[in-house]
Amino acid sequence: MTGKKYSVEEANALLPYLAPTLVELRDVYEEAARIRSAMARSAAGDGWSEKREKWSRKLARVAELVGRLQEWEVILRDVDAGLVDFISEREGRTILLCWKLGEEEVLHWHSPEDGFGGRRPL
Repeated sequence: MTGKKYSVEEANALLPYLAPTLVELRDVYEEAARIRSAMARSAAGDGWSEKREKWSRKLARVAELVGRLQEWEVILRDVDAGLVDFISEREGRTILLCWKLGEEEVLHWHSPEDGFGGRRPL
């Protein structure tokens, strides 16, 4: 696994920025799915819709939010739950610090192989 390696402190310092990004992403992600479906139906017709500009702005916002997560090198696991992993290191091996919306701070980790089911307290 490559990418930025976060300490627990660094991951926790990002949470005030990460949480609102995930909340907004969750809100617009569902709408973006509906928009993509509507755009596909529109394309099957004449391809024009008066809503196309609004749709494009929404889809661009989703791309912007996902891009922000990529810049932070945070691994998005579940949009609905707001579940993310931060690459980290523990005792010389790569681990993932695990956090989801609603948790006050990063308190769990798991190995890359174990996933969420293998979450353990720090």
